[in-house]
Order: sequence, then structure tokens, then C-alpha cells
Amino acid sequence: VPRGRVRGLPTTSGGKRFQLWALGLFCTERHLAQRLKHDSFYPFTQQQPNVFVLEYYLDTLWKGALLFVVCLVLVSFGLGSQQETWGFPACGVVVGLWLLISSLPRRRLVLNHTRGTYHFSIQGRTVCQGPMHLVYVRLALSSDAYGRCFFQLVLCGHQLEPLVLVQLSERYQQMEYLGRHIARKLNINYFDCLATSYRHVVRHWPLGATFSPGIPQRKPGTYKRRSFQSYLDV
Repeated sequence: VPRGRVRGLPTTSGGKRFQLWALGLFCTERHLAQRLKHDSFYPFTQQQPNVFVLEYYLDTLWKGALLFVVCLVLVSFGLGSQQETWGFPACGVVVGLWLLISSLPRRRLVLNHTRGTYHFSIQGRTVCQGPMHLVYVRLALSSDAYGRCFFQLVLCGHQLEPLVLVQLSERYQQMEYLGRHIARKLNINYFDCLATSYRHVVRHWPLGATFSPGIPQRKPGTYKRRSFQSYLDV
């Protein structure tokens, strides 16, 4: 068995390794909801009962390739030959090539609930593995200069590269529901944008943990369940 490969698990089809690129280009809550409607475990693939696998390439692969090609064309045709500007396309060639090379290795994340652990590898080499409570879906909050709040839905974990599933949406309730839905299907933790919130959903605790100050007791009637279809018809 190659290093970093979980025994007995088949690899993901080649097309699905680039599925996160579509989220990067059309990363709206509606787009994600449509994907989840057709594949409830998206962006993961259920390889075995209680085992979910995500294989992907970073979107910096195509971004680096595009930057490299554009800057190489500028240098080749002498469009940046002036002494004041030649450094910009030359620097772009170097940066683009670095992004391209560093993004070529394939990433693989396995959520193995049978063993109660996750495993993350790059090109077959183990980067990290640990208990399941270290992997979670997070609703991140940011704001602009005018005070408007925007939310991101991010798959996070210890020593994992954050994977943005939806970014810059003002629809908190839809984003929260999508995050809860993904976390429930993958059987991982979900955390709200606030550090202390009764909206956290913790399914896995650190070994020996009995209390968390960031999760107060839920108030009755503060969260109403809605059907998944209702969040698609917007």
C-alpha cells in the first residue's frame, strides 16, 4: 500500500478532483445547495459506510498557470522591455511558476468514522492525521468598510488547507443551514461565526472533555428547522 493511502479505499474519479474549482468560480449558496441536492455528501464521496473521501487540486494550479503564461507572453514579445517595467512580468513568471509547481500535488482527505480519525495526504505522503473533532465546518464572518457583514462557509481542520465552499454571502440563515447540512451528512462538527454560540453543533469531543465554555445551553425556540428545499427556492 503506498504511503498515505488508506487500505481498501478506491480513488476518486478524475473529474471530481477539480470540482472545488467550480465552487471557486461560482461559490454562491445557491450553487452549493444545487450540488447538495444531487449529491448529499458533496464535496466528498462516500467510499464505504462511514468513510468519506475528498481528492482535489488547489485552484492556485490554474491561477498560477494563467499568470505564468500571460507574463511569459509579455516578456517574450518585449512588452515589458522598458527599464521601469520589465521587472513586473519577470516577477510574474517566477510567481506563476511557483504557484503552478506547488499546486501540482494531489490532495486527499479521508474522514474515517469507523476508526474515528481523519487522514490528510499530499501526493500519497501523510501530512497529518488525528481524531475527528479536529475537522469541522465553520461559518466565518467578515465585513466591509460600510459595516455590511458577509459570511463564508469553510471546511477547516488541524493542519488542513481551508477549503472555501461559499464565500461573501449576506444570507446568514441559508449559509447556516447549508453548513449544518454538510456537517450532519459528514458527521463532523459545525461552528458558528461567533466564538461563543448556542448554534455550535458538536458531535465529536476531545478525549476526556466534559464541558466547553464556548457552547452555552441552547435557548428553547431560538432555532427553527426548515426544509432543505425552502433554501433552494430563493
